[in-house]
Order: sequence, then C-alpha cells, then structure tokens
Amino acid sequence: MALLTLCGVGNAQVTSMPIGYCVGELGSNPSNLVSTTKDDQISAAIFVPQDQVAVFAGNQIKEIKAGLASKLSVTELTVWLRAELDGNNLASATVAGADLVKGWNTVTLDTPFDITAQTPGLYIGYTYTQKNTSKAAAVLDFPQPNALFAKVGATAEWTDLSSQGTLSIEAIVYGDNMPKYNLSLLNMKPQPVYVVDKGVMAVEMMVRNVASATITGFDAVCHIDGSDETFTVHIDKTLAYNQVEVIEFTIQPTTAITPDSPAERTLTVTLDNLIEGQDEAMSDNTLEATFQVVAHDFTRVPLVEEFTTEKCTNCPRVAAYLHAMIENEEFKGRFNTVEHHSGYYTDQYTIQADTQWEWFYDNVYAPAIMLDRAAEFGDASGTAVFNPASQLELDGFLRKELLKPAFVSLKIEPQVDEENHQIVVTVSGERSKHDLTVNPARITVMLTETNLVTTNQAGYSGEYVHINVGRRVNATWGDVIEWNGDTYSYTCTLFYSPAYVMDNLGILAFIHDADTNDKLSWEVCNSAAIQLKDITAGVETLSASTPSSATHYYNLHGIETVQLTRGLTIVRHADGRVLKVMK
Repeated sequence: MALLTLCGVGNAQVTSMPIGYCVGELGSNPSNLVSTTKDDQISAAIFVPQDQVAVFAGNQIKEIKAGLASKLSVTELTVWLRAELDGNNLASATVAGADLVKGWNTVTLDTPFDITAQTPGLYIGYTYTQKNTSKAAAVLDFPQPNALFAKVGATAEWTDLSSQGTLSIEAIVYGDNMPKYNLSLLNMKPQPVYVVDKGVMAVEMMVRNVASATITGFDAVCHIDGSDETFTVHIDKTLAYNQVEVIEFTIQPTTAITPDSPAERTLTVTLDNLIEGQDEAMSDNTLEATFQVVAHDFTRVPLVEEFTTEKCTNCPRVAAYLHAMIENEEFKGRFNTVEHHSGYYTDQYTIQADTQWEWFYDNVYAPAIMLDRAAEFGDASGTAVFNPASQLELDGFLRKELLKPAFVSLKIEPQVDEENHQIVVTVSGERSKHDLTVNPARITVMLTETNLVTTNQAGYSGEYVHINVGRRVNATWGDVIEWNGDTYSYTCTLFYSPAYVMDNLGILAFIHDADTNDKLSWEVCNSAAIQLKDITAGVETLSASTPSSATHYYNLHGIETVQLTRGLTIVRHADGRVLKVMK
C-alpha cells in the first residue's frame, strides 16, 4: 500500500483528457467567419499532429466539445474527425439546432474513435448549416499554430487562419492509458527590441501541462538564427495536469547578437529535459518569434498627461497621486507631467488644445490620465485614457513604463526674448531605431507653468496648487519631424503672457506616433522637460552697469558675432571674465 501511494504522488488520476488548443476557454465570433447567404454552411477545425495523437494510443475519442458564440439561425451542427480537411469523416455526430446551446456543446460521437500508434494527425472540427446569417463560430483572440482552419461556404476553399486566433473546440479522450509527461508551449514572446549595449533579452512564454504527471522543472533551450550557440535556462516551476503558467526568464546572447547584426532576428525556444521524464510528444514544444536589434537606446522619461479642472470635485484625488509620485525617491526626476484643463467643463487655465485633446476619449470625464498615450493602460472603452483607481495602481503603471527602452533622445534649448514675450525653443536629438514609429514621428512642444495657487478648486478647501499647467503648444497634434539621417533639430516659437511668473515657466517636449484615424496610435516615444529658471541661472541681464570692456561676443553655438544680439550671448571680457548676457 505504501508503494502504491508513493507511485501515485504527482500524478493526476484522470480517465479522460481533452485534445485541443483553447484550454477550455470560449471565444467570440470573428467577422471573417460569417456568411450572409441563406442555407449556407460554415466549417471550422483545428489540426493535431500525429505525435500528439499517438500519446493517447490505446484510448478512445468519445466526445467532441464544440463552443458556440451563438445558436441563432443554426439549423444543425455536425462534429467530426478527419485525416484531411476535405477527407471523409473518421467519426462524427449531428445535433439539431433546437438541441444546441450558446456556449459549450458536448456531442457524443455515433461511434467511438479508437486511437492507435499508427493514427495519423487529426483535424477536429465541425460544420453547421444556417437558415440565415449566423455568428455561431467561437474563436479566442489567441493565435497558435494549427489552431484555426475555416471554410465559409459549402463550395469555398479551406483557409489557415491560425495567425488570427484559436477555435474553441476539443476532442475528449477516454481510457486507462493516458500520457504521463507532455508539456505544450502555447505562446512565446521575446522582447520586441534587443539592445546590444544592454546585452540582456527578456522572454515570456505560456506553458501548459497536458499530461497526467505533475512536472516540477524543465529547460527552455533558446537558439538565435545565424548562430550555432544555444542558451539553456532551467525553469523551476511546478505544473499540475492541465495547469497553464506564464513564465518569464532572460538570456544574454552577447556572442550571438553583435552591433553589426541584421535589424531583425529570430528566436526559437524549445521545452526539453523535464525532471520527471522525457516529453512524450515534442511537436508542440517549440515556437519561434522575430525581434528587432538596435545598437543602443536612451533613458526613457515617461509622460503623464492629466485631464483636470477646478470644477472637478474628484480631481484632487488623482492630483495627490501625481504629487506623491513626484516626491517619491523611486520616481523623482524620472517622469514628466502636464495638466490639460478639460474633461469636466473648463476653467481659467483651459487652452484650445485642451478641449481638442478630448478626442482621445470615448466618453469625456475627469479626472483622467494618459501614460505615454499607451493603449495598454487605457480603460475598457478602447482608448489610452483611464481613471487610476489607487496610488498603488498608478505607481505600478509608471514602474512598468519605466522599464521600456526609448529609441529617441530630446535636448531642449530655449532662448527667451523678454522684450517680445516669446521663447524660441530648439529641440534636437537622435534615434537609434529607424522605424521609431509606424506613422511619421511628430514632436509636440509645450510651455508650462507650475505652482499656480488657487482657492477655487472643487472638492478641496484652502489653497490648492496646480503643477505644470499647459499654457501654449506648438501644434495641437504636433509637427512632423524632418530627419537628417538619424538626427533631427526642430525649432518653434512659443509666446507667453507678461502675467506669467518666469521662474514658474518650463518647456515640455515629446515625440510620438500619430494616426488621426486611430486614437490608440499616438504612443509617446520619449519626453524631456526643463524649467527656465534652471537654464537662466547665472545669466546676466544687459544693463547700464554691464562692463564695456568686452572684446568678443559668441552665440550659443560658439560662433563669434560683432555685437550683442537679442537673447543670450556669451561675452568674453578683456579682463578674462566670461559671462552669459541676456538682451
């Protein structure tokens, strides 16, 4: 008895197992699996390779579970097993439309299908007939090899749509001879861009245990095209029967990827060397994916855009999160912020661009945040805008964004013309990745004013301080950057009001993608900001007391001029003093 108990440790006592890729999840209906023809037929299937079927030798397929996103207009459904998509049914069963349900339909085959070691790879599928347009086929938004073949129309050709999703269907195997060791690599993603200077690649994979024995560890064997070298990482992870885990690891392919590598490479990952025993079917253990290569990157400085107004009673809550982040040692100086005064009415600080940027919303509200205008943080409405639920959530989002590499730099150089109340701003930098954006990259430059004290803030009593309020902008939707190879220099003029406090003024610049037809295509690549008081510290203002013994004048590029020019001039006096002089 003790021996039998020991032998059973780590093994699931199962008498049936599913064969399929959907992991029991029910998908929705995609538009490309819909026919508007009356009395038409729709067919869909998955393919399971021969070695994945052979591990079930000695057992029987008795049922097929077909997931339906809808049963409306379906007159009948036939589930089937085939060796070829257009071949004869090896086993099948038909269900009348009245007996179908929305969701999972477990259909018993007319005759059980016996699996032997010689059984070929199987297509597991169904065909349904519709009296009118039906949206019955259920597909997960999760692409996998061999996971979706479709035929829309009785006379149509079969199409491999596996790159678009996974069909919700499973064959159910019954018997006493279930596979013991079998891992499946469902998905694998290397980091999108590998930076040679950093030398580390992060990999994420989704692994499923599709056999009865619990697996306590295995290897991820990695190979990069163009190199004979492999990189093996041992994964200490326990997976019980049918358990799915997302696993992250890193490799250091410094010898396989060098600065002169092609711009795109391919990573192949294979699961192997299970601690408990040899994997019984290796065909689902390997996946490959491409990634890009750049020689170096730049420090990412995320941009937090806050939609807020003085009429918004809930806005001080989110503003407090941002103020705490600004003072947090972990984040201090590592991100930029700007207030857009719109979203919930307008106030004294609203500029025209603030209300135009409400285009980014689905339904306008405040308080609201955009973090680098990234879609991944947006709310359920399908925009980049969201209302953070807590300090913890917003901190976590920023922490995640700080981990992303940046492939463009920004250097801001302002020249203040106090006489004409304008600031000439030059932003320059370079890119380390040519296809930095999908659409032509744009640059937005803003004049900001901080430390604006008010007593009019709704939901707050006493003095309330606005930080980095947007005052002027070069162009609401940014200007297209003109590249000189991989460098750029952009200049614009921002006017300011004499009522503004010069020590509170700053310049914010950010580079971003832009597609006026897609709210989710405006992600910010990088940002930079300066306070004018930091730039003008130690700068003299031209006055009658300025020494007349100056012998040489230079502009900020070091080019000698014949006299003082408007703005900043470097002056070298005959007595050896060198000063910056503001005219």
